[in-house]
Amino acid sequence: MVEDNATARTALRGHLMSIANLEVSSFATGVELKAALKKQNFELLLMDYHLGEGKNGVEWVHNLREAGFIRPSTGIIFLTSDRSPQIIGRIMDLQPDVLLIKPYTIASLTRQVNHYLTYRDFIKNALHSLDNKQPDRAVNIIRAKIKEGIPPRLVGDIRKLYARLLVECGEIRRALSIYEDVLTRSEKVLWAQWGKIKCQYASGQWPDCKNHLSDLVNSSLARDKAFEWLASISFEQSAFEDVEKYLNEINFSELSLPAAKLKTMAFQKQDKVIEAIDLLQKKRAMHRSAKDRFVDFTFELAEFYLLLAEESPKTNRTESLSQARKLVGIAGRSQGDPQILQKRDYLLAFGAVIENDLEKAAHLLEGDHIDNYLRTEPSILVIAAKVHHGLGDERKAGELLLMAKQKNAELQVISEQVMNDELIFSGGERLGLNHEQAVAINQTGTQLFIEGSFTSAMKHFYDAFHLSEETPAFGLNLLQCMIEADTGVYRKFNLKQLIDKISTMKLNETNKARLEQLILSSQEQSI
Repeated sequence: MVEDNATARTALRGHLMSIANLEVSSFATGVELKAALKKQNFELLLMDYHLGEGKNGVEWVHNLREAGFIRPSTGIIFLTSDRSPQIIGRIMDLQPDVLLIKPYTIASLTRQVNHYLTYRDFIKNALHSLDNKQPDRAVNIIRAKIKEGIPPRLVGDIRKLYARLLVECGEIRRALSIYEDVLTRSEKVLWAQWGKIKCQYASGQWPDCKNHLSDLVNSSLARDKAFEWLASISFEQSAFEDVEKYLNEINFSELSLPAAKLKTMAFQKQDKVIEAIDLLQKKRAMHRSAKDRFVDFTFELAEFYLLLAEESPKTNRTESLSQARKLVGIAGRSQGDPQILQKRDYLLAFGAVIENDLEKAAHLLEGDHIDNYLRTEPSILVIAAKVHHGLGDERKAGELLLMAKQKNAELQVISEQVMNDELIFSGGERLGLNHEQAVAINQTGTQLFIEGSFTSAMKHFYDAFHLSEETPAFGLNLLQCMIEADTGVYRKFNLKQLIDKISTMKLNETNKARLEQLILSSQEQSI
C-alpha cells in the first residue's frame, strides 16, 4: 500500500490485516515503492491518488508498469478522496481492479478486497501465464473457464480481462465484439468505450476511431484523454496544426509528459523551435518542487536540445550542446538509479558523437549500467543506436532500433507510442537503417498473412511501407492484405489513396501486373 498520510497509512494497514491472512508492506511515496519492487513482487497494490508534490498514484503505476517493476498479474486498488471527474477518469483509464472513494467504510474495503481475492484465485493460472509472457495460453485458460461456467459475481471482471487479452493476442474482432456487447447493455461503461476505441485504432479504422473520440470529448471523465488521442492520430496524419489545436484544449498544467513531448514535436515540424523550448521550460519550472517530475522534464529539454544540435549545421551547434550538457548535469546529479544513470550517460555520449569526440563518447559507455536495456525507454534506445552507430557499430545500432520498436509496441499510452514511432523512424532514416528494418518487418508480415492473421499482417506491411516508401512491393503487400481482409480503410490510407500512391511509383513489369490484378480485385469486391 502507498499512502502519504501517516495516520491514514496506519489505519489502512490495520484494516487490511484484519481482512485476511495478508502480508502487508506500506510506503509513503512512489520512490519507496519502486525501491521495494527492485527486491520483491507484490500481488496487490493499494494506491492513493494524491502523493504529495511528486507524481500521483496513476503516474507511478503507469511508469512502474512500463519499466517492468509491476507484473502484469498484479492487482490494483485505487483510493482517492478527490471526486472530480477528471481525476476519476484518469484512475479508470488504468483499469484498476477496484476504485474506493474516501471516506470508505471498513465494510466496503473488506467487501472489495475479498472480491478481488476471490477473482484472483479463480484466474490464478491465467495470471501466471501473463507473468510468463504467454498471453495466448492465458486466453485459452479463460476460454476453458467460460465453458465450465463463471460465478455470476465474477462475470464482469472476467469479460474485462478476456477482452484485454484478446487485444494483446491480436484477436481484435473478438475483443471488439465483447466491448460492443457490454456497450449495448450500458453505453456509459468507460472501460468498454476505451476498449472499443483501442480496437478501432489497432485495426486501422481511424475514421470510426476519430468519430468515437469526438463523442468522448464531451465526457468529463474522458475529455483530456480523448483530445490526446485525437492529437496523436492527427500527428500520424501529419496534421500538425490539428495536434496543437487538440492539445490546446487540455489545461496546460494537466498536460502529461508524453502529450507535452508530442506537442513539442508538432511545433518542431512547423519550425516553431522557440515555442517548443518554451513549452518544456515552463513545464519544468512548474514542477521545480516535485523532484521526479522536474527530472523528467529536465531530461526531455536536454534531449530536445541535442536533437536540435544534430539537425543544425556544425557551426551552429555550440549553444544547443552547451544547454543540453548543463541540463543533463542537473537531472543526473546525485542519482543512484541505474536507469537514470544510463539515460544521463547516453545523452552525454550523444552530445560527444555530435561533436565528433568519439573517444569521450566511448569513455562514457564504460559504466556497468550502460548495457542493461531491460528498463530502457524507447526514446533512449534510439539515442543509444545513434551513439553506437557513431562509434562504428552498425549491427548494434540496428539491434537497438529494433528493440525500441518492439518496446514501443507494448506501451499503452498512444501519444507516447506516436512520439516514439517518429523518433525511431527519423533515427533509422538518419542512420540509413530503415530499409533493412523494413525488409525484416515485411517478412514477418508475409508469414502472418500466410497464416491468415490479416490485422497483424497489415500493421507490419504498413510499417514496412512507411519505413521504405520507395519500395513498391511493401505497398502492394499492404494493398493485397486490405483487399483480402475486406478492409476499405487502414490507418491513413483508403484503397483508392493507396492505389494512387503505388501507381505513381516506378514499377517493374511484375509489379505493374500485380497492381493491375489487385485493382481488378478491389473493383470486383466493391460491386
